Amino acid sequence: MRIDNRLSARCAAVASIGAAVIHIGVAPVHWRDWAPSGVFFAAIAVFQLVWGFLAWSRPTAMVLSAGVAANAALVGLWIVSRTVGLPLGPNAGQPEAVEAAGICVLLLQCYVIMGATWTWLKSSRAQQVSGKGRVLVLLGANAVMAVAVTVGLASGLQGHRHHPESLAIPGVPATQEDAEQAQPVTTMGLHTGAHHDHP
Repeated sequence: MRIDNRLSARCAAVASIGAAVIHIGVAPVHWRDWAPSGVFFAAIAVFQLVWGFLAWSRPTAMVLSAGVAANAALVGLWIVSRTVGLPLGPNAGQPEAVEAAGICVLLLQCYVIMGATWTWLKSSRAQQVSGKGRVLVLLGANAVMAVAVTVGLASGLQGHRHHPESLAIPGVPATQEDAEQAQPVTTMGLHTGAHHDHP
């Protein structure tokens, strides 16, 4: 199979830019939940944008290795946040819901890891692809990125949940806030709607 290493780097760059767009879109949602989280998402987006442009134009070993390391760390962070929860923030220790936005970003970041790793390992044995083949591959990569970004943004802008709905137990509040809202309103120590017999 003949693969142009620069082509694989550019596909990884497209995926990185796609992940950055989703992170930019959902950063305000995370900011409202917890300001440091919003800052973190914005910083991730900036890194992924810069890395994408560098990987497209100058895919050096340092650029490629940085992309692999950073995206591998982000994938690991996503897995932790969806299984045991992160140790920081107002929802520390609470697993976050698995949503389309997270899945799309996860897939894009995994492709960045694969594309950058392939380019890095095969840099000394580059093989050329025809101009037509290069255009088709890049068009396909951009189409996949566009779909992933559209789905990811549509899901991410709907809100950010920290409690998987699949784990919810009917009749049992998921959070302390839900429990407080579920308590009946009281007036002068008597529950409204309750009937009391007086002697």
